[in-house]
Formats: sequence, C-alpha cells, structure tokens
Amino acid sequence: MTTERIPLGMRLSERFGQWAMQRLAGEIVVSGLERIPATGAVLLASNHISWVDPVLLACWLTPATGRPMTWMGKAEAMRWPLVGWFLRVNGVFGVRRGAADLEAFRLAERILSEGRILGIYPEGTRSPDGILRPFRDGAALLALRSGVPVLPVAVTGTDGLWRKGSLIPRRVPRVTLTIGEPVEIPRAEGSRPELAAVSGAIHGAVAALLPEANRP
Repeated sequence: MTTERIPLGMRLSERFGQWAMQRLAGEIVVSGLERIPATGAVLLASNHISWVDPVLLACWLTPATGRPMTWMGKAEAMRWPLVGWFLRVNGVFGVRRGAADLEAFRLAERILSEGRILGIYPEGTRSPDGILRPFRDGAALLALRSGVPVLPVAVTGTDGLWRKGSLIPRRVPRVTLTIGEPVEIPRAEGSRPELAAVSGAIHGAVAALLPEANRP
C-alpha cells in the first residue's frame, strides 16, 4: 500500500461525502478499484454527467486506494459556497473553460511528473442527456506528453441524483462507478494525427464501460 499522506480535511470531507451519497442513492456499485496502481502516475479520464461526479470519485477512490487524487474542474465551481470548499479540499483545481489555460495545463503536467494521480473530464463539461460527448484534446495531450497510462472511468446515475439546474438533490435507486483497463500511451509530442488517435482510443475505452443508452 502507498504511504502517500491524505490530509485530515480531505479525510473528513470524504466521510461526509460518503454519508451523503449513501443516503441519496439506494445502491452504490464501485468496480475496478484494483486497476488503480498503488504507486506511480496515472491519468483518470471519466465521463461527466453531474457536478456530483467529483464528489463520488473523490470519496470512494481516495479511501479505497490510500492515494490522494487531484482533479481538473471548472474554475467557476471553485467559487461556489460550500461546494467550492469541498472541491478544493479534495484536490480539485480550476480550469478556465473556453480558453487555453496554460497555467492549469502546466500544473497538470507537474502533478503527473511527480508520480501522482490526476483526474480529468475530457468532454470539458457535463453532458445534458447522459450521452457521452466528443472529447477535447486536453486528456490526449497530457497522456502523450507524459507517457502515463490512462484509466477510463464511467459514472452512471448521478445525473438523476442532482439534475442540471436543480436546487436540491433527489434520491435515485442506483449509482455506479466503473474503472476500466488501462490504456497505454507511448510518449510523443502530440501532433494533430496523434491527438486524434489517442483521444479516440480514450473515448472508446470510456464508452465501452457505459450502458448502451449512454454511448454516442
């Protein structure tokens, strides 16, 4: 087991997040945890259907692996009351959408170079209908520049738990979190053909974990 230190604030927020999620979902099914390496850098690439997704991943993956995780999230969410605090405590850092946020990209590269776990939502925003959207180039570029393995992640059920535009959550029968087999990416500069090929490979790996109704 890794000896990485998990900050106290992160541990407390994880327990609260687990408590809240377990009362909002009749069943929470998590599979594939054994595919997360005990040491070394790894890039987690997940679909995105609700702002609750980072809560689910942080509160289940970090305690299960003993490894603190860092996530790329939208910069606006970091300013939300309570939610922003929860995201920051659980390793989320803001990325400005609609622009090339070089500072955030360099931070992501540094996190991977330090042998840590980085999570990213390659769609760039939440899917409005739960169907997997095309991926932007960020995840593929990070994977190519770093040469680290990419773990595809699929989440279902959180879109019903807290719908886009809703002020309060509602109970759902089931939430699932599935981690797939790693996608090995050889290090490269990231030419346009390389980006397209790698992005397609990651997209296909995430889509394969989703129910048929959520695939593009």
